[in-house]
Amino acid sequence: MSGCAPIGTSPEEFDTRQVLAARHCEGPSPDGCVFVNSPVKLEQQKVNIPSRIAPFYPTAERLEFIDLNRRRWIAPQRTLTDGASIPWIFVPIVGSPTSQEFVNAAAVHDAYCGIGNEFLDEYHSAPWQDVHRMFYDALRVGGTPEHRAKVMFAAVYLGGPRWNNPGRNLDFVPDAYLRQALLDTMAFIDAKNPTLPELIDFIEGLEKKLIETWTPPNEDDDTGPRRTVDKDVPDPETPDTGGEGGGSQQGNEGDDGFSEGSYGKDQFPSEPVVVVTDS
Repeated sequence: MSGCAPIGTSPEEFDTRQVLAARHCEGPSPDGCVFVNSPVKLEQQKVNIPSRIAPFYPTAERLEFIDLNRRRWIAPQRTLTDGASIPWIFVPIVGSPTSQEFVNAAAVHDAYCGIGNEFLDEYHSAPWQDVHRMFYDALRVGGTPEHRAKVMFAAVYLGGPRWNNPGRNLDFVPDAYLRQALLDTMAFIDAKNPTLPELIDFIEGLEKKLIETWTPPNEDDDTGPRRTVDKDVPDPETPDTGGEGGGSQQGNEGDDGFSEGSYGKDQFPSEPVVVVTDS
């Protein structure tokens, strides 16, 4: 098992993550999987960040999430959140969901990797894989249906921030190819209803291909040829949907009624649906 560790991960870290990946939240549990001081409470003050469309709000009080391993994840007071956490390049595919079932998870996730929160002690204090994995658990505990939570997790895992792991950097991959990878993942979720470890394995398989194709020459100590990095490359051709994991530009509607491929920003509230305080 340890011989198959993903790029940039030691065999020991990989073995530990494989064990933890088998334990995840599918809703509140007596053993963990619970929010403390929920729902998230936001101050009325809007914070506009030039690179982002949606406004951000500071949290008015501390919010905690306890996962199934009894690990505490903390969004301290004044954490900035936009209530969504979906990478902007995937908004045309999955929309920008900002409703009560998402915002608790988004606030805690933002404390660890969200723009504007670089001053927090929590920021980048855990491996990015663990932070994104926590996002899935928190979504499920918050009431997000399993199918939708897996799609949102996949979007964050593929397009969200990655730190202290240069060998797995996807910033150089053209947006069109990242979007296609998400579409392929959504088709895999629809066809196989994978467990979370199976979903992570599938995503990391796509990731490996993207890295092999788009890593700039010599950055991985490999002098072999690489494709020229160009953010304006044409969209990839849609794969044959008849095979396993084949992508579809239209998406499919899951049993929770979430039609990923057809969602647009106008189908969601533009601001988080949360308790706003005067403090």
